[in-house]
Amino acid sequence: EPTTDAAAPAAAKVSANDATEDELVAAFEAAGIANAAKWADEVMEYRPYAADDPDFTKLREELAKYNPEAGTIDQIIAVLQP
Repeated sequence: EPTTDAAAPAAAKVSANDATEDELVAAFEAAGIANAAKWADEVMEYRPYAADDPDFTKLREELAKYNPEAGTIDQIIAVLQP
C-alpha cells in the first residue's frame, strides 16, 4: 500500500463553507489539530468564505485572535477549501 510522508496532508480537504461541524472536527482530528471541536466552531462562525481567497485571509485573521499555538492556523487552513 502507498504511504504518505509527514509533509503530505493526512486527510481530504473539506469545504470551509459547506462542511458540517462533524466533518470539520473529523478533518481537524485526522490532521492532528488539538481542540478540533473548538476550531470547527470558529470556522463555522465566520462563514461564508470567498471562493477567490484560497489562503483564507479573513479566517486567518479571526483565528489569530485566539492566540493558537504556532502552526495551528496553517494546519487548519491546510485541510480547508473554499
